[in-house]
Order: sequence, then structure tokens, then C-alpha cells
Amino acid sequence: MSDGFQRSGNGASANGSASAPRVALVLPGGGARGAYEVGALSVLLPLLEARGERPVILCGTSVGAINATALGATADRSAGEAVASLKDHWRGMRKGDVIRPVVGPGLPLTALRMLGEALEVPGVRLAGLLDPAPLKRSLDQWIDWDALHRNVRHGVIEAACVVATSLARSSPVAFVDSAGRVPASRPADPLQYVPAVLDSEHVRASAAIPVLFPPVEIEHPAPMAGYYVDGGTRLNSPVSPALALGADRVVVIGFQPFRARVEPGSTSGVGAPRLADVAANIIDGLLVDQVVDDLHRLATINSFVVDTHGPGPRGAADAYRAARGRKPYRRISYALVAPERRGELAEVADDVFDRRYSGLKGWLRPDYPFMSRLLGGGRSPSRGELLSFLLFDEDHIERLFEMGARDARRWLDRHPSVWCSDAAHDFDIDASAVAHLREREALDEWRTLRRRP
Repeated sequence: MSDGFQRSGNGASANGSASAPRVALVLPGGGARGAYEVGALSVLLPLLEARGERPVILCGTSVGAINATALGATADRSAGEAVASLKDHWRGMRKGDVIRPVVGPGLPLTALRMLGEALEVPGVRLAGLLDPAPLKRSLDQWIDWDALHRNVRHGVIEAACVVATSLARSSPVAFVDSAGRVPASRPADPLQYVPAVLDSEHVRASAAIPVLFPPVEIEHPAPMAGYYVDGGTRLNSPVSPALALGADRVVVIGFQPFRARVEPGSTSGVGAPRLADVAANIIDGLLVDQVVDDLHRLATINSFVVDTHGPGPRGAADAYRAARGRKPYRRISYALVAPERRGELAEVADDVFDRRYSGLKGWLRPDYPFMSRLLGGGRSPSRGELLSFLLFDEDHIERLFEMGARDARRWLDRHPSVWCSDAAHDFDIDASAVAHLREREALDEWRTLRRRP
């Protein structure tokens, strides 16, 4: 996460107070799970507004980019109105607003293109298994881009940031719509920061899940033109961009518990893994493990570097950074909202699917039963995990609203003042993390020196 952890602020906040903390909202990708984010925000945003701490930095990846830019466009309204508008969009969302039908006249053509791709037939390509053509029209209906740009220009928000992955560079790119200075990209950090006037192409690129959706061509800004895919493949929860943009406090919403997974997975007696098992494992690594690592590093710095006095970790870390012209670390407070147990969202998706799409009921809406069969059929945690990304169903959306709000209230029950910065409260971190942190710092420096001409 590099210098995002130690950047100082860059001026007065959007609410006009030079001393007021800058609050950032960090929203990850997860398809239909984005409704869980909205449920959590329905509790947090009005409370933060009442405290004079409404987020002024909005960072998102994939569906998180959709929610972040939608909130940026309504940032001039009250928090209650902004959340109500976002809920209305989600309540009206259906699969047809995101992708074209899977089962229908286009299915044989998709199968032929898949075969042509496998046989390397000239001119026959299959860029993605699903067609997200409706998403462009939907985004333009949901998000008032002119209002977003106006709110940035007038300082209602300081920055809106959308992360996508460049195919040409094989690295994440943070497209930042801001009236202020955009962070400089560092040689040792694969993440690039690019000033941009955000519109639907950036958000669609951020949400272009590889294999499922085709890459999206971004045309502006011209120097970064090219094809992009889902930012979650490299940076699903953009904590680092939020800090690099000057955040002092971050609200991070996740879809699995933020504690590192320690329980061993058992495969005895299960048999050979299915497609759903393999895909769910890959997605878990891409979309969950990254943010867990980033948050553990943030908490480690808070508890064992910033808060330590005298010689030892803090003195050594500050001296190390000062010798290389880098600013000292600073304390970052956070609020984390996520389910208490792993797999809760998968259970909900499985339950909704079984009630609404199993048996004869599925004939009326065959796309989801077809997807379920592709994933191996039968109720399983892996199938549920993948369905929870794709199930744009009204009952599923309402259940996710409720779960997000429940987990936000659970955080507030444990942290009545909203914010925390003590790793002992929320993470299993001990002093051995300090040595690991310093090793990573040294490795970052070595990489920087290697890349210099």
C-alpha cells in the first residue's frame, strides 16, 4: 500500500475546516453484493453527517465504483436523500439492466464463438461469456455525471476514484476525478494515478469481470487509452488510493470478515472439485485476501509504529523513511463493516435461489437455473458464493440491505464513537508484525532502486 499510509493532508477539507478529518469511503467489487454496501451506508452516512464527518473522498472498484460515483453525484443532497436515491436504483435493478439474457437466441451463437475461439478460427473471438451491453444505458440513468463533476468542481467532495486493471500494463490504474492534485505514481508501486473526468466507460471497465465480461476500451484521458478489466483483479478494495488522496479516516465495507482466515479447509470425502469450487477459491483470493492484508498492515502501523515512542519500531521506521526522503507514518482511524461469519452472503444467495428459481419456477426465468447448472448444481457454499455476485433479484437485494445495515449497527455497538485504530480490537496482530512490516519496507526500497536508470 506504499505511501498511502503516511501521506499528510493537502489543505482544508470540503466542509471548510482545515482541522476537520478527511473521511474516505472505500467500496469493493462484488456484483449484486453491492446492495450490502448500500445497506451499511444507510446506517453510517446519516450518522457521519450528524457528526460533521461526511465522506469527501469516494473510492470504488467494480460495483463499488458504481456506488461511489452515484454517491458523488448526490453529495450535494442530505445523506438520507442520497442513500434513499441509491436504494431506489438498487430496488429497481434487474438482471436485464446489467446483462442480456443468457438463455435465448444468443446462446447458440455464444457456443459457436466459444468453439471458434478454442479452434483458433480466424476472426472468431469470444471476449466474454456474458453480454453487459445494457449496463451502459443503465449507468447513464442511475448516475448524473454532470452532477458528479459539479460536486467535484465546487468542492462538495474532494475526489472520486475508480480503479480498473490495464491489460496493456497488467497493473491497476486509479482514475481520479478531483479539483486538487492527484497523487504521483511511484516507481515501486504498480498502482498508477491518473487525472480523469469520470464517466460510464471508467466504471464499466472497473466492473468488467474477466471471462464473464469483455474488456472495456477507455478512450480518455488519451495517454491511458486502451482496454481494461475489473479493478478487483489487482486492487479490489482501494484503501491505498483513499489514503494517498489524503484521508485521515476510512470506512471500509467488505463481504467477508476482515480477520485473516485461519481455519483449514477440508476436502476429505468431497470428491473432485467442481468448476464452482475452483472459481470461488480464485475469487476469494482476488477479492478478499488483498483487503485483509492491507487492513492488517494499516492496523499494524497504527499500533506498533505510530503509537510506539522512543527507540524501537517507530524510531527505526521514521529514521528509515526520513533517510529516503519519505514522510513519517501517521495514524489512520477506520470503521469496518463486514459479515461476522464467512459464507453468510453465499447462504443468503442459495436460500433466495432455492425459493424463487428451483424446480418448475425456474422455467419462467431460466437464466439463473442455467447458471446454477453450469456451476455444478446442488446447494453448496461455492455455488452460493458465485450466485451472490450474479443474483440481481428483488428479494436478494432486500436481504442484502438488511444484512449490511445489521453489520453496520454491530460495528457501532462495539465502537460507539464510530472510529477505531487499535489493532487489538479488530485484528489478531502481535509484535511479530513489526518485523514483517520493516522487511516489506526494505523490499519496496530495493525495488525502487532496481527500477532507477
